[in-house]
Amino acid sequence: MRVAVVDCLASSPTGKRVSSVDVIGVGPRLVVGILKKLGVDAHLFECETALKGPISSQREFDVIMVSGMSADLMTMGMVLKKWKHVNWSIAGGPACVDYEELLRLGFNAVVWGEAEISLPSLVNALRTGELSSVPNLIFREEGGVVSNIVADYAREPLLWSFTPDVGSVKNYRYFWACRVYVEVVRGCSNFYRTTLPVVLHNKIIKCEHCDICKTGDLEDRLSCPLMIPPGCGYCLVPRLHGPARSRPVDQIVKEIEDLVEIGVTRVVLSAPDILDYGRDWLVRPKPLTDPRYPPANIDALEKLLNAVSSIPEIEKRRTYLMIENVKPNLVTEEVAKVLGRYLRGTSVNIGLETGDPEHHKQLGRPSTVEEVLRAIKLLRDSGLVPYVYAIYGLPGESWKTVRSTIKVLKKATKLGAERVILYRFRPLKGSALGGYYAPRSNPKIRALKNFVNALEISAKKKLLGKSLKVAVVDVHGKDTYIGYTLPHGPVAIVKSSEDLRGKVVDVVVHKVRKREVECVPKQSA
Repeated sequence: MRVAVVDCLASSPTGKRVSSVDVIGVGPRLVVGILKKLGVDAHLFECETALKGPISSQREFDVIMVSGMSADLMTMGMVLKKWKHVNWSIAGGPACVDYEELLRLGFNAVVWGEAEISLPSLVNALRTGELSSVPNLIFREEGGVVSNIVADYAREPLLWSFTPDVGSVKNYRYFWACRVYVEVVRGCSNFYRTTLPVVLHNKIIKCEHCDICKTGDLEDRLSCPLMIPPGCGYCLVPRLHGPARSRPVDQIVKEIEDLVEIGVTRVVLSAPDILDYGRDWLVRPKPLTDPRYPPANIDALEKLLNAVSSIPEIEKRRTYLMIENVKPNLVTEEVAKVLGRYLRGTSVNIGLETGDPEHHKQLGRPSTVEEVLRAIKLLRDSGLVPYVYAIYGLPGESWKTVRSTIKVLKKATKLGAERVILYRFRPLKGSALGGYYAPRSNPKIRALKNFVNALEISAKKKLLGKSLKVAVVDVHGKDTYIGYTLPHGPVAIVKSSEDLRGKVVDVVVHKVRKREVECVPKQSA
């Protein structure tokens, strides 16, 4: 059996990435890794390659497995239409919550949640055609849809018994310049629930403030008496991936060493919150469903960061080490100093979402607004570069919440936040707030977007005349090339009469755009 695994994450129906263009995620590589360990001949394809490849190549495969998010449903359908010659088509990834639509598009089955639970049984089932025994599989058969969801999340030792395939990274164009994500934590510790009204099974449910999700036993927090999904109301991570579970250090180091060996230059320690790392070990055998206690496991963090930073290419700064998200309530002075010791000059993302204290709490956030501001200052003082997340169009948004958010973002920039990343609220099916309507524009949204756009331009203007190191990946136009700033920063458009593709060049910023910066090679400046 030959299996094609297609990465549709954040891709348009043409196959091109529309966001996170320089990101190589964990999920599709992990699926390939699992399949190979099970003895399956599996190959990974970028979405664009899968859509443009010749039919003769597609006929060599028996099964196609397509990974995507809810925003990628149309693209996943386009891939399936192109690969109609395969015997079996399986959908997975975060888009699994839209299983009804995926089945309507023609997929034979949808894997719910974590691949480790389903794939060992699924491989055998695809050979026999009998799907009913595969856990966490949703499929259509005569008479309706069969939902065989029997497990919420993978537990040790199953969870870490498979590793992502390293060689598949080479199947991504420009892989050497991309941010390659290496999983260090699966799941999230925030099992708080939103207190905003939610729509479940066509009924409006209001939190009764039993506070089990905040003060109950760690196991009791896994479920809610009213069935309100866990975590921040707009997020699916706790529901799909369960509580935070930390990957062993030796596995992480081995994967990064192998990635460095094949030429990867940017590695991201992937986690919904890097500060959850090792916290689950402090509460074993119970699940880590408390986002505030115990505090960050300093010893585990230190051991992880020290081991990864000791990899020669990272130690010599020929490969860049990065992190992504932190819960602000877990950031202490000691935590900030540990992160600063190993990650000085590196960006770190902090979720604010809304600056109104009550609205912040209603969303199910584990932090307070004041903790967000405190975390920004502590991390900046320790040499990191804080980025702040905010969301527009949220349920409960009002002029009061928008004014509060603008006020807090002003404080955040004064305290050292270098960027504000503004997202549109998307009601994800299966999330607590999935039943809400998401407005694309109104006066409140425009006010917040205009403010953040002005901040973004102001931040980019600070780069004028500054030197950047850019990995140039492709032609952008006549005598212009596109590249990614190392280790992080804006997309760069580089003007040069010399062919720069495949090179890392020092450039000087001479013009700022809304989304990119224009540069010239340093020797030409």
